Amino acid sequence: MLRPEDLDPRAVRYCLSPLPFAAGSVALGAAYMRMAGAPPRYILINVGALAVGVLIARFIREARPSPQLAGTLTAAAALALLATVVRGPSVDGASRWIPVAGISFQPSLMLLPVVIVFFAKNPHWLSAIGLLVAGVALALQPDRAMAGALAAALAVLRLYRRDALLTLTLAVASCGFAATLVSTDRVPPAPFVERVVQSAFAFDAFAGIAIVVAFAVMLIPAIVGVLTRKEDKALFAVFGATWLAVIAFAIIGNYPTPLVGYGASGIIGYCLSSGLLALSQLARSGPWPAIRL
Repeated sequence: MLRPEDLDPRAVRYCLSPLPFAAGSVALGAAYMRMAGAPPRYILINVGALAVGVLIARFIREARPSPQLAGTLTAAAALALLATVVRGPSVDGASRWIPVAGISFQPSLMLLPVVIVFFAKNPHWLSAIGLLVAGVALALQPDRAMAGALAAALAVLRLYRRDALLTLTLAVASCGFAATLVSTDRVPPAPFVERVVQSAFAFDAFAGIAIVVAFAVMLIPAIVGVLTRKEDKALFAVFGATWLAVIAFAIIGNYPTPLVGYGASGIIGYCLSSGLLALSQLARSGPWPAIRL
């Protein structure tokens, strides 16, 4: 394992702050969409989502939510996922979206990453119950990508922490993911939303490479955190596992491509979960400078 004292503190500080990397990934995706002829509103919505996400992430950092509040927010997010099943519009048998002002938001992609990191940071019983409900809701939607991300993140967390609540939550999440695997998923890909990697390489090899680079950029904070951190290594590992799973499902299936494809939900979700990593930086002790968003 790399030791923090062996590295340049300023370089590590910036590598551990995900928001600049989010901006870089969104910019690479916007450049591809511009070249490939995407509607200008797609780019504007993505940039607007980045601005909103950064502002909310800053609020999270300043608020410093307690474990009880984190648990309450996790339970509320789980209820929102259930409400999406009941009230959200159905597209080819899937109910994953909520339309707002002409824009379709995917609550699971926007809320689930942050509540997963909440649970990794604060193992409160209410957070565990919220994730249990979320696992059931994802199976009912069905949302194979986010169910897989939840199961993957909890499996990684269990490498660092072992308790009954985590084990039960992981079991339910795994069952929910298994249920999505046997469910029919016929949602067709939307241009510049799903299958972005394949479309970018079909458009131009350099565009495809830029998209792959953007994915790697998204994961840099998690990689650096796992290699250099000690007390909160699990937090960075869970953050990385969540977004790596989202990326993987976006490549192999018809699921939204985070940050580089059109869609506000993934951008906001990445920024919100990033806010908790910045909060972790503020809470730590030692010679490292505090990260400011």
